[in-house]
Amino acid sequence: MVTPPALRQPFLATWGQPLGLCLILFMLSYTIGVVQPIMPPLVQEFNSSVGYVQSALVLMSLVTASFTPTAENLSRRLGRRPVLAIALGFFALGLVVIVLSSNIGLFTLGLAGCIGVAGAVLMSTPVALMDTFPGEGIQRYGLVALAIAGVLGALVGSITGGVMAFDFSWRWAFAFELGLIPLIWWLVRSIAVPTPAQTLPADWLGGLLSVAGFGLTLVGLSLASELGWWQPKGDPQTLDFVLAPFGISAAPVLMTVGLICLGILIFWERGRARQRQPSLLRLGVFSRRIYTLGLAIGTLHTMTTVGVQFNLFQFMPAVMGLNPIQTSVAVIPFTVAQLAVLLLLVKRRPQLPPRYLLQSGLVVKAVGIAMLWAAIGPPVTALELLPALVVMGAGTGLFATYITSLTFADTHKDQKAEARGVYRPFQNLGASLGRGVLGTMLVSLASLKIVDGILAELGQSVTPEVRRSAIRSLQVAIQTLRRSDRRQIFDHLPDSIQPALSGILQTAAVQAMQSTLLVILALCLLCLGLSFLLPKTVKTIEAPIE
Repeated sequence: MVTPPALRQPFLATWGQPLGLCLILFMLSYTIGVVQPIMPPLVQEFNSSVGYVQSALVLMSLVTASFTPTAENLSRRLGRRPVLAIALGFFALGLVVIVLSSNIGLFTLGLAGCIGVAGAVLMSTPVALMDTFPGEGIQRYGLVALAIAGVLGALVGSITGGVMAFDFSWRWAFAFELGLIPLIWWLVRSIAVPTPAQTLPADWLGGLLSVAGFGLTLVGLSLASELGWWQPKGDPQTLDFVLAPFGISAAPVLMTVGLICLGILIFWERGRARQRQPSLLRLGVFSRRIYTLGLAIGTLHTMTTVGVQFNLFQFMPAVMGLNPIQTSVAVIPFTVAQLAVLLLLVKRRPQLPPRYLLQSGLVVKAVGIAMLWAAIGPPVTALELLPALVVMGAGTGLFATYITSLTFADTHKDQKAEARGVYRPFQNLGASLGRGVLGTMLVSLASLKIVDGILAELGQSVTPEVRRSAIRSLQVAIQTLRRSDRRQIFDHLPDSIQPALSGILQTAAVQAMQSTLLVILALCLLCLGLSFLLPKTVKTIEAPIE
């Protein structure tokens, strides 16, 4: 039955504009979430590595976070509507560059360059415009809807990316978003926006130095396992100057240059402050101690959350034989529990101090991680992992409900849009580090244990160089090849190892996953320790950010 236009119009008039704002954050989260399942075919096509793709994600988050204060300043000066239109155009340009990219360099330009800059506007604008709707209740629930849109975007991206990457092409996963951009603009174009106000000039050099400093340092950390911490990996004779300058790995060079840029940034900002000129650090929310502490705790927590999820996407197909869609469905209970707790608590004024509730969430999540550690011993099924995922999701939802309020405890009201705009890309940065650091740890440990297990079963010994080469080759295979393709590699091993091979692979995967979960548990407990530095109570309960 077709609904008459007369009945459709009131819905669009009431909910069309908030829906458009939610679609903006849905699109941003989808873009990040879709990268995880498409990594194997993307890396294969570009003849690249997972480390380079992770670096592109890290750069995207850093570009967005570094330029958010400047983007907020421009939005107030020029008006949010024209700046939003330009940002949507940049986002579309980035998608086109990604879809047409022929190498990892162009892919990084589209993702970290165009989409990263556009994200600086698209992250903060929905929050600022949601505040223009009448009624405190509408504003509060609207901000909750933005958080839910972010969670759903990442979830849909993980499922859709797996389908498109293996059944069609990974490029279609990004091309799909091009259809959302005109729909978003049609929905939000008529939102009433504040009159542009005269604001202080932007600190462009400070923004560039912050991107270069943080970007080069974290990219160097992301690529250290790929290129080597000091000694370059691979054959030095085949590496050009870019990958092995001065005969050492490029990773420490990138980190050193990044730290130099951060040092120059500090001197630059101090000089501008002495001359009473606009300063990136003085004008931005980073000067707030509690905000910076909450931002660090939230980013570290996101790193642990995404690290668990990413490693489950690696572990389940290898040990349980699930395909990407089945794996996504098996992990969904975590997200469902998180959203259920968030929706249950957001309507109620907390009876206990928010810090106690946040800490309770971290304790519950730690219990869930311990349950997951105990449940992954072979044989393991998705049903056996369900209780641990639900407990972890409940703890994450409890933490996410109150971390925003505690982080914004000393932030002025007129800084809320900027504060939320900076907070979200830092969570994306935590997600990138969770995939890059914790994901690489899982694959590295599993590869090491598989190679050592096979050598022990064969009763052979090899030189350290041959062992390292075998481990590195297996890391690449695990991260880039399908399960069936990896099986063909193991089929070339001697017949004498075949009866024991299945046990070796399962034991290595389980031990590597358990070791990684212990690291994640330690990081979760570190968040708990740092949370004691946050205030116990807050004046205003802020809507959560995810």
